Amino acid sequence: MSVKAQLPGSEPRLWSEGIAQTVMTRYPSALMIPFKPWCYPQGYFLMGLDKLWQSTGDKKYYDYIMNWANEVVRSDGSLVYFRGRSMDDMMAGSVIVWAYRQTGDEKFKKAADLIRKSYDDYPRTSDGVFWHGRGTVGQIWVDGVFMGQMFLTKYGCYIGDSEYCFDEAAKQLIGMHRHLKKGDTGLLYHGWDEDKDARWANKETGMAPEVWSEGLGWYALILVETLEVFPKNHSQYKELLSITRELMAGLKKTQDTENGLWYQVVDKGGEPGNWHETSGSGMFVYAMQRAIELGIILSNDYAPCVQKGYRGLLSKARLNPEDGLIDLWDANNGLGIQKDYKTYVTRPRKKNGQEVISSFLWATGIVEKGKKEALYIKPQPCRSFVCTDYSQGKVFIFEDGEKVWEHDAPLSNDVWVLDNGNLLFTTGHGVLEVTRAKDTVFHYTSKSHIFACQRLANGNTFIGECNSGRLLEVSPTGKIVKEVCILPSGVTDGKKSFIRNARRLDNGHYLVAHYGGKKVVEYDENGKNCWEVPVSGGAHSVIRLPNGNTLVAVTDADKNPRIVEFNPQKEIVWELSNKDIPGAPLRFMSGMQYIPEMGLVVTNWTGHGAKEELPHMLWVDRNKNVVDVFAPREGIVTFSSVFVPLKGENIYH
Repeated sequence: MSVKAQLPGSEPRLWSEGIAQTVMTRYPSALMIPFKPWCYPQGYFLMGLDKLWQSTGDKKYYDYIMNWANEVVRSDGSLVYFRGRSMDDMMAGSVIVWAYRQTGDEKFKKAADLIRKSYDDYPRTSDGVFWHGRGTVGQIWVDGVFMGQMFLTKYGCYIGDSEYCFDEAAKQLIGMHRHLKKGDTGLLYHGWDEDKDARWANKETGMAPEVWSEGLGWYALILVETLEVFPKNHSQYKELLSITRELMAGLKKTQDTENGLWYQVVDKGGEPGNWHETSGSGMFVYAMQRAIELGIILSNDYAPCVQKGYRGLLSKARLNPEDGLIDLWDANNGLGIQKDYKTYVTRPRKKNGQEVISSFLWATGIVEKGKKEALYIKPQPCRSFVCTDYSQGKVFIFEDGEKVWEHDAPLSNDVWVLDNGNLLFTTGHGVLEVTRAKDTVFHYTSKSHIFACQRLANGNTFIGECNSGRLLEVSPTGKIVKEVCILPSGVTDGKKSFIRNARRLDNGHYLVAHYGGKKVVEYDENGKNCWEVPVSGGAHSVIRLPNGNTLVAVTDADKNPRIVEFNPQKEIVWELSNKDIPGAPLRFMSGMQYIPEMGLVVTNWTGHGAKEELPHMLWVDRNKNVVDVFAPREGIVTFSSVFVPLKGENIYH
């Protein structure tokens, strides 16, 4: 029997409360949280739940934490599961300190004392930094400093032995930074081996190969959690402040400004295979907001990063249709140090991993603190849009899923909704701008086939002519004010397949999909080829993304319709094809629109003899989840392009 969440069928009022209820429903006892009944996943989640209890006063959170504490500590103060074999084991002790603070029960103090004593013989590097585990000889891992110092600082603050605890915490945090810092980036590598003989260690430096998102996230968390309680008159306080500020600056530089998340390998966002990792991103959002609250960094500089990160995290959350609980996507489920970049980015991405549920709780909890509802409503699938039906020769407007307007447009392939509400679209051998009342505002005709148009910021209209190979800029009165010919030398007719969609870029260059030539080319303002990538299936539409990458809609020439993202080095960094979608519904990727923080809307042209009942249009997020489809219906033959007008949003079409 499936357990139903105590959540409505729609999105939760606050995502922090939603994920807390989700975890408590899936795991009625925290002993059941995956990995072990006592380890860092319990400590991480329960300390996040404590923060939620403090902000809401809802006693169910308190009871859930206390139930676990009573399960793992016997009446005589002995611990049921604790072994102290690694730093991971220490972290859950933070909850025992919490339980003693709440109840004053001596059994919790005795249990905390046992954990504190396990530090006395814990192995270290030659300069005093704790090994990650008693068996990982000479190795320090960046995540271990959170596990160890989370308990130690709380023990020192609320139970005793404070001089040792804070001196030790400073030694560990600063020692970790000294060994693992990556130049002047503010970032830290995943680990270091003093003996330089680990399989992942650089033979000269002993360093791990990469900056791992979640590993760095643990370090970011413990810095702000430590500084919250750290004595300001301590000799190392200012150095910890400096390290924290350097890290925050490094995180700001590496955040994906487009969707607000951070990559699995933090500082290599543009490299092939890298992906947005949810757990580390949640840690960074929390740490940044906490650093603002503590006065360590300026709100004016970092609050926008927090808001973007919060929105990005919500893009990784889904309501499970079977039980109404929240599912979180794209995080590792624990990760040791890997041998190289490729291994990091090809590690399996998990749903509802043992860390991500807590990272999401900490991040959403601090952003939503004191709020009555979420600060950002996740976008819903588009039901209102403008599209072209190439086969019928029509342009349609759909509102709430219903067709409300149409206009004749033979062989129409490109369409825009302009800022004034008018529609701009191609008509086979021309370009039209019309009002909703169907009055013509702009008209251009040609003997050449035309499949690309675009209204420019200066009021002129960019037009791509196929047969003539001309890239034109036309004034509102219909006068050609700029002309660039990109036909190969000696060719006088590029034919109908020479150009499909094309775009004039902000730098004055032109990005052109050469359908027949099976390539995408960027031409400079004079028509010189300055960048080119092959597209074996035939390039139909192109978008230059805000991050500098190029998105290409690929047709059916190689029987593999797909959407491909190339970086400037011409490497494929993301791809969507039938292998990613159940039922293999894609047939001919024609038009597409990229909407930041929401994903892609793509049209699935079903010409060339396709007989199946296939969706005309799909809404797909960055994680390759199909959010919505526009199914076949009477009166529609084949969609070739789409435009979704979104008020207040920056549209890339």
